[in-house]
Amino acid sequence: MKHDLRIIGYITFTIFILLWINQLFSGIKLYETVKTRWQIHMDSIIESVIPPYVEILQTDSVQERTHLFLSLDSVLRSQTPDAVHFTIAQLDSTNQIIVRFQHHKTPTPDITRGNSFPINNLSHESLAIYYNFPISFFLEESWQDILAIVALTLLLVLGLQYLSHAQQHLSRLQEEMIKQVVHDWKTPLASIVTLSELVEKKSIPEDDEKGRAKIRLIQEEANQLKTSSQQLLKTLSGLAHLNITRDEFNLKNEILSLFEKQYLANHEQKDIQLNLRYLVESEIVYASHFYLLGALQNLLDNAVKYSGETPQITVICYQKRGTFVIEIRDNGPGIPKKQQKYIFNKYYQANKDSTSKKGYGLGLTYVYNVIKAHKGKITVDSPPGKGCTFTIYLRKWKKK
Repeated sequence: MKHDLRIIGYITFTIFILLWINQLFSGIKLYETVKTRWQIHMDSIIESVIPPYVEILQTDSVQERTHLFLSLDSVLRSQTPDAVHFTIAQLDSTNQIIVRFQHHKTPTPDITRGNSFPINNLSHESLAIYYNFPISFFLEESWQDILAIVALTLLLVLGLQYLSHAQQHLSRLQEEMIKQVVHDWKTPLASIVTLSELVEKKSIPEDDEKGRAKIRLIQEEANQLKTSSQQLLKTLSGLAHLNITRDEFNLKNEILSLFEKQYLANHEQKDIQLNLRYLVESEIVYASHFYLLGALQNLLDNAVKYSGETPQITVICYQKRGTFVIEIRDNGPGIPKKQQKYIFNKYYQANKDSTSKKGYGLGLTYVYNVIKAHKGKITVDSPPGKGCTFTIYLRKWKKK
């Protein structure tokens, strides 16, 4: 459900962004339209005011052009808003400025050049009026559209905040549910351990090694669950880094022990084939015995669970450029490509449509956090219909 809510959030975010971009382009287009109307309006004012001044400038008797330009600037400003500033310029034949008059001193943004008017036919000089486009005019003309863009932006922000709070609330509910489940394990697990000890003493003959092996497996698994319940709570709390303690242990023997547990746990239920190819000279690794083996057991459990009635699982250990690599290969249906990037997310279940293989979507999250705590990484490769391969890379696996 959380994953579905995230997808809805992405879709909603995309729709809001597209609407906002549409409004933005509409705003830009509106700006250009209003600016064009403004230019037409200003050109009409200039054309109505400038002819007398052009006639004077066409004579050779003009001595003081500054006073003439000052008068023209005053007339133009008297017919336009205070926010409009003018620059009057005399241009040569190449439209280079010869004389400039500017009543205001501050730079004017968005300056526009109006029509030019010939003042000397021999030298091809002309007079041009430059003016700005005041933002106040644009706001006055388009405040409703700007308000719509601002409102849509606020709606986008509020919508994203709501989705974020909804996801956090759902996550808290899910975590509380799983915490309750873990809490409820304690009493039945203690009962299982106690009863298994009684069965071993009262009902299993001394010479029944297989029976006693099964009882010991029950006890070991129950104790393992009791120990790992607190670690599961750490995973649920969202901690990205687990506090691991490294020690040296024989990884090859431990993997073979995990194989034995799988054989006993699935006795007469599945025809399991487990193979180990240990290609590293040293069988001793420096890592967290509890966490690393817990991660490997989780991957083996998944491989057995999703590989049908005849699971064929191979674990390969080898070195690659000083890195210790562990591959877990199975013959299951695999994981669709589009789902592979989500499988390490908390609560995500790639096989959630399967009614017989339900879980909480926490196992691979736990594995990911364990490998990350070891400064390593884990990847998945799953060609369609060709099983699944999880690969663990441990760089620091030897004690200095």
